[in-house]
Amino acid sequence: MKIKLGLFLFLFCITNLFAQEISGVIIDNNSKQPIEGASVYFDNTTIGVISNSDGAFTIPFDESINTPLVISFLGYKKQVFSNYNKDVILKIELEEDLNTLNEVVIGSKDSWSREKKLEQFKLQFLGFSSNSLSCKILNEDDINLRYLENDNLLVANAKRPIRIRNSNLGYDIEYDLQDFEIQYEISSGDLKINTVSSVFYSGTTFYRSNKTNRKTIKRRQNAYYGSMLHFMRSLLYDKLEDNKFTLFYEDKVVPAENFISKYVTDDPTIYKVKVFKPLTIVYDLTVSRQSTIIPNNEYFYLNLKGNYSPIEAVTFTGEIGMQRVGDNLPLDYDPMSQI
Repeated sequence: MKIKLGLFLFLFCITNLFAQEISGVIIDNNSKQPIEGASVYFDNTTIGVISNSDGAFTIPFDESINTPLVISFLGYKKQVFSNYNKDVILKIELEEDLNTLNEVVIGSKDSWSREKKLEQFKLQFLGFSSNSLSCKILNEDDINLRYLENDNLLVANAKRPIRIRNSNLGYDIEYDLQDFEIQYEISSGDLKINTVSSVFYSGTTFYRSNKTNRKTIKRRQNAYYGSMLHFMRSLLYDKLEDNKFTLFYEDKVVPAENFISKYVTDDPTIYKVKVFKPLTIVYDLTVSRQSTIIPNNEYFYLNLKGNYSPIEAVTFTGEIGMQRVGDNLPLDYDPMSQI
């Protein structure tokens, strides 16, 4: 009996350790009335809930994820909280968004058809892989697009979160687009061909698993291994070599500790990372999937799930640099489970 009781108490303690929650109430900042049906989620995860008729919500909280809490409701300005306390009930006042259409400002000639702009947008936003090609945007009409000819720049925004169905990976995705730009270079000569020189986009993301079978589990694992998320987690836990990542500098294999430093911070769930030189990353030397990591800032911050910020702190080129929304997985994805 003592052994069984001890095991029960041990399991009970573990359950309490991980069963943490954040609670709050969402109201209109003018009327002070509760807002029912607001979306509450941790960015880039599958963890999300909807506020009830009293505007109240309770959402599971995992300290290791350490990603912003997002509150959004159509017709209101989105709020994003990077600092939140599980011991304090949040009172969130949403402000009505009078510019809900958020149209792209017309400041340059635009001779591109919407079809051409949408094709370019989907290619660079969703990606080029088989997973990306399986994606379908369900609300294309909500996307505003404009080609700024004076700047050779395609810009986009959206009236509401972009809804994406990723058939290969079995996710329904809501991407609340904040910024999107494709910078082109126009080749010299008579043909004047537009080539993409850089792509930047940012926003908040919520995932819902819409199917989980053997095929989707296998595809998710294939998408994960060798990805940026896999690399960052391997870097954090000193598992680069174990996880088949090899680093090169000036065509020579180098140990990670000679070119990358990690520092503890006041927050035990976040590390400060410095990459000293541009490094070539090869995943699995037998197939040689090659990428490059280029430091832009002195440091970036990395949490226990492998999420890094700020996003512009490093640039990835090659295999990882070509990955887009269609290849991405939520931060709470675990390749050893069926998430």
